[in-house]
Amino acid sequence: MRFIVRLKSDKPSDISIDYRRRFISFLKNVFEDSFNSFNGTKPYVFSVFFGKNTRIEKDKVKNVETINFRFSTGDFIVAVKFYNGALRLKKENYLHKIGSENFKIEWIKKEDEKEITGIFKTLSPVIVERIGYKNGKDMEERYVVPNEDDFEISLLENILRRHRSIYGKDLSVTTFKFKEIKVKKTYVKHYGGYLKCFLGKFKIETDSEELLKFIYDFGLGLRTGQGFGYLDTLRGWSNDNKCLQAEF
Repeated sequence: MRFIVRLKSDKPSDISIDYRRRFISFLKNVFEDSFNSFNGTKPYVFSVFFGKNTRIEKDKVKNVETINFRFSTGDFIVAVKFYNGALRLKKENYLHKIGSENFKIEWIKKEDEKEITGIFKTLSPVIVERIGYKNGKDMEERYVVPNEDDFEISLLENILRRHRSIYGKDLSVTTFKFKEIKVKKTYVKHYGGYLKCFLGKFKIETDSEELLKFIYDFGLGLRTGQGFGYLDTLRGWSNDNKCLQAEF
């Protein structure tokens, strides 16, 4: 299930590019005591959109007045707790400090789920942890992006690991292929450090419809509960490897 929460401030806010911690805090207020019951892998993914009128100057996102907070989960109980918690905060006129200003919930709505085609667009950066990394402090060694050695096998391992953590069972997959459409490597500031990740459009070919549904519902890669790996589905892929119109 997918939701959008619109957050609004009375005045434009300047927000640090290291902003995800403020939305993790927001979710703690939404879920209250239930938040601590999500041990280990979080059974959800979220992304944040600051609007088209913002700009980035140095380490700040400037002129933020509205925020679209997207939330997705494949767990019905988690979805109900999220919706009820967000609705409670709206009724309480709860104010949440994000950057220089306070934001309150303007509205909450459920998003219709789309047909899962295997073709995706990232709405937040994807983090993939490399199989067999030795130095956890070395970002280039620990994380892997498309076109680097071990990317595809590491991506599949990350998916299987998260599925096992959330559902307590293994996901059956015989074939798995990641095909780039248009992706780019990026570095994201998070809790004072930087993480290597990627953004863009891609296709996943697999015999497992359950896998495609899982990454659509719960996100792709790791740290989805920290605002990474949120995917939207796209309609199709032309013969010249260009992605067709997104379903927005």
